[in-house]
Amino acid sequence: MQRNLILVVHGIGEQTPGQTIDALTGGAIRELGLPGPVESRTEMIAEDRPGDRQLRLFPCHIRRTTLPAGHVGQAEEQEVLAGEVYWSDLSPAPRGAVATGLDLLRTVLTLGYLALDNVSQSVEPAHRWIRALVHLFVWIFYALIAPMNALLLLGSILMLTDSFIIRLGPDTLQGATLMAMLGAIAVALHLVWRYRLRRPESSYLERCFMAGIGGLGALTLIAGLMVRLALPDRPELAVIDLNNPQAYMPAIPREPPFWLDWLRKASCGSVDLTACWNPAYQDIAALLWAFTMLMALTWLAAVAVLLAMFVISAVTDLGGLRTAALAGVPLSVILAIQLSPDLPRLLLLLGLLIAAGAVFAAWVARQGGDALGRMTRLFGRRARIYLPICNAMLFLWMLISAAIWSIFAELIHKLDGPQGGQTLLSQLYADYSGLATSTMSYIVFGVAGLIVAGVVPLLIRQRRKEALALDPDSWLDVWCGRIILNPVLNLLLMFLILWIAFGGALQAVRTGFDVLGIAYRPWNSDTLIGGLIRFHETIKTYNPMAIALVGMAGVAAYRAADFVSSALGVARDISVYSARTLAYSPDTPEGRSAYASRQRIKARFHSVLAHLSRQYPHDRLIVIAHSQGTVIAARALQEVGPTETPTFLVTMGSPLTHIYGQYFANGFDMADLPRQTRRWINIYRCDDFVGTEVRLPGDKVENHRVAPGGHTGYWTDAHVWMTVRKILGITS
Repeated sequence: MQRNLILVVHGIGEQTPGQTIDALTGGAIRELGLPGPVESRTEMIAEDRPGDRQLRLFPCHIRRTTLPAGHVGQAEEQEVLAGEVYWSDLSPAPRGAVATGLDLLRTVLTLGYLALDNVSQSVEPAHRWIRALVHLFVWIFYALIAPMNALLLLGSILMLTDSFIIRLGPDTLQGATLMAMLGAIAVALHLVWRYRLRRPESSYLERCFMAGIGGLGALTLIAGLMVRLALPDRPELAVIDLNNPQAYMPAIPREPPFWLDWLRKASCGSVDLTACWNPAYQDIAALLWAFTMLMALTWLAAVAVLLAMFVISAVTDLGGLRTAALAGVPLSVILAIQLSPDLPRLLLLLGLLIAAGAVFAAWVARQGGDALGRMTRLFGRRARIYLPICNAMLFLWMLISAAIWSIFAELIHKLDGPQGGQTLLSQLYADYSGLATSTMSYIVFGVAGLIVAGVVPLLIRQRRKEALALDPDSWLDVWCGRIILNPVLNLLLMFLILWIAFGGALQAVRTGFDVLGIAYRPWNSDTLIGGLIRFHETIKTYNPMAIALVGMAGVAAYRAADFVSSALGVARDISVYSARTLAYSPDTPEGRSAYASRQRIKARFHSVLAHLSRQYPHDRLIVIAHSQGTVIAARALQEVGPTETPTFLVTMGSPLTHIYGQYFANGFDMADLPRQTRRWINIYRCDDFVGTEVRLPGDKVENHRVAPGGHTGYWTDAHVWMTVRKILGITS
């Protein structure tokens, strides 16, 4: 009798313990005609974590059955023991609307790990300046943008004291004192985390975020104390006449220092601040204004880093002259249109542009496939995805955070009751809601542009899905084979970031004029600047509509928090698998960074294999995995190395070589794995947007294509089991 040990590794998403092995067992009973009975049991296995006092257990669902001789094409009786490698609990889904919203923001942040890995592990090494800029951009997000939003949320909660505990004012609790308390709380949180909660496996995101909380908290504490000590209404000591001790001279009011006077004038003059009308709120309004200006500079710095990455990438790929030409042509067109004095000359200019476009199209047609191939290699170099990932981080954060703050502002309005607008928090939100949503219309128009542009490759993909994924090197697969990583959408996303930055920059210019005391007057409407200002004002008129749309989207997400949480399961599992403990590459000899969660998942695979091998000596090992589970299984089998026990690997919907092997080649080189397996069978669907063929040198992987069906449901797909019967040689 031959004894077979089967390990099942599930993919990404909200998997429950035993769900995958039950699907496999049910499909095998139905499609392979297993005679049964199938014994079922669950064992708890301890993770290998020597430093922990408490054992960390995870469930292993086990199924056992016997197949008679002659069944499924086997000459002798077969005994099968199957166990599930469960790891979905390492990225648990949040519960509730607030937790889901925070998890959504965290998921956007963790995209930075993918950008870091792409520049450090790509088969084509990125320019050293690109690597430095990607690290800088991710650090800005982790250590500045995210902590700033967290401090704003914490400060908003703390300012509710003005509504429910004590009214702020000179005779009770100064606003600057409240800000100092906020900074002290942030510093205390940082110290507690640093000395009590931090672990060696703490992620880079967590480390940077808490460092940002501590640093910004310290700045807030210092600023609050400085303003509090410099307030002119602070009680002064009376002057005593030494010749007449019974006589007291009244205290002379102390003038505020110049920097506080400037800060008050700048904050109350730059925007129409409601809080400035109340003298008790002027100090906290000034501090919040300074904090808002710091946030604006941080956003501009992030956009500047993105632009620098784009320019360096273009120069390294195209050369300086071609980059200048590509950038100069659209700028020249814009200038020519803006400076055109009359309609006839404008029409002449447009005619020349159309003629130039026709000449370029004719040249491309004469070049044939070579020109298209060069364009594909230029714009479709999908091995480098750090720029679209960073663009997506900025774009999604602006969209999601704006929706969350809109909901929070509505909540504050309801807390104020029917006579709202009286508390400090409501007044501050009334002051700064316009600044926070000044680019909202740009964001909404950008989302609409992405949706419209994404429809074209989506339609082409649906019509040509039979041909896609069969030739990953073809131009059709490059331009239409993927949606998220589509090069056209990636380029459009970069333009959208610049589009949003344009609105923010114009708003910043106006605010800067007010702060510096420069008399602002609109430029001549016939100039380029005047046209841009006029265009900006036109776009801003759509802000109410954009805010309403974003608010409705936020309310819908709030109402469907469980659905959003489940949908985030895919992105959450990928980000958990890619999370680092430090910023720089863990593959360098001097690097101290590690993938703590990835190592923990692989350790579970090894624990299940060792546990079942001890209690069930077997003649051969069969590993069956789906989606992200194929990556986990392949990496774990690489670490096991060659063994005397024949090993068979079955992968379904695998992203192993065309995603992980393409974007993170140095960390997922699987060229030696086929030599460690007796047989490697890969099953994929032609329309699977995640999994396709597994291509390795020597063509040692057996790729089998099944009918369309997307990425899910492989375990219970009749077409998949039909392919399995064909592979096993079962004719009936």
